[in-house]
Amino acid sequence: MKIAVHYSTKTGTIKKAFSKKFPYLKIEFLRSANVKAEPESWMNMVLHNRYVGEINKGLKEGFIDIAEDHKVASIEQLFQQNFGLPVLVLVRQKKSWIKVNEPGELTLSQQNEKGKESCLAIGSEKNTENNYGYIMKYESEVSNKLEAA
Repeated sequence: MKIAVHYSTKTGTIKKAFSKKFPYLKIEFLRSANVKAEPESWMNMVLHNRYVGEINKGLKEGFIDIAEDHKVASIEQLFQQNFGLPVLVLVRQKKSWIKVNEPGELTLSQQNEKGKESCLAIGSEKNTENNYGYIMKYESEVSNKLEAA
């Protein structure tokens, strides 16, 4: 999967393409590479509707090629090194999203399969659109809480 990364590309566009290919994984953009974000720490995540150029004003535009045999750590490094965009890959674990353990060990395909197995174990398998819709609903709730604060 090849994704264009330009100043005017929205984070949601990248996240949706990633989730379409890997429905039991999701990619989150972080406000800073220095933030050691945990999935529960949504305050460190960039909200869905941001242009990647807003995250990194000096963005070097280009393309990122994401393959099933890439390791999670290599994807996170590619976004950071090539575009200055800190990202975190999360895996579906039953009804939650968790940080991938040992991101250098399993491929994206293998991690996606682990997420699928976790959902099947509790009978909560959902298709890509439902997973993405759930993410959007949650991000909307977080956004509303941040604006109210």
